[in-house]
Amino acid sequence: MNDPAIGVDIDDLRLETKTALRAAGELGFRLAELATVAGDLAPRNLSRSGRRHLIRLADGFGVKITALVADLPHLRLTDPASVEERIARTCDVLELARDMEVRVVSAAVGRLTDASSSTSSPHALEALHRIGEFADARGVCFAIRPTHERGDRIADVLDRLRCPAIQLCLDPAEPIMAGVNPLAGLDRLAGDVALVHARDATAGIDDRVGREVVLGEGDVDFASLFAALDAADHHGPIILRRTDSIAPVDDLQTGRTNLSRFLPPNWV
Repeated sequence: MNDPAIGVDIDDLRLETKTALRAAGELGFRLAELATVAGDLAPRNLSRSGRRHLIRLADGFGVKITALVADLPHLRLTDPASVEERIARTCDVLELARDMEVRVVSAAVGRLTDASSSTSSPHALEALHRIGEFADARGVCFAIRPTHERGDRIADVLDRLRCPAIQLCLDPAEPIMAGVNPLAGLDRLAGDVALVHARDATAGIDDRVGREVVLGEGDVDFASLFAALDAADHHGPIILRRTDSIAPVDDLQTGRTNLSRFLPPNWV
């Protein structure tokens, strides 16, 4: 089954890059997301010719690279000691995306507001403003994945930034595992979604954190989620995720079958 709207994160296949791209194509995925902050795919290690070769390699397997990942968990946007390095390395990935004609760079950005007051971090706002200007000048979107944040707080951050190049990578499993409803505030956020990470999880309750599961076997209400995005006229790419599995290929195939049932008929 080939659905042109559904892709896969190459890391989730647990294979070397070339083998994973080939496997993605053989499994029928036509879109792929690549992590590019370490190893051979890090911007400093990927020459101009290497970047062109990577695109041709993916094309040869029938796969289009639709997003890059710039996760740098030890370099927090809210930390004055590490924020400058975070900005510089993020901009390197944005430059790589421009060279590879990839429109979206997604990144986990941790918490952006104070947990008790909901006040936006000035360090994070300044960093995102600088990253956004850099991304905008290169025609790339920086899609943030905040953790442990309610939808209204994320919307407030985006409203304060007023930067069209800073958008949202929607991963409903993250808030579910933290006991937060991923649909709360989605009416304000749907228009800012650049990319969807389709990942399912069981809900966190009280002090018990939820856990990731095969898509369709958890507590994420995908039917309502995609209906809300459809109503906002968002029909962009979807990256199917399975980050914690002993049988990722089987889980991704099952997840894709389940995911296709939730998509509105006009999703392309």
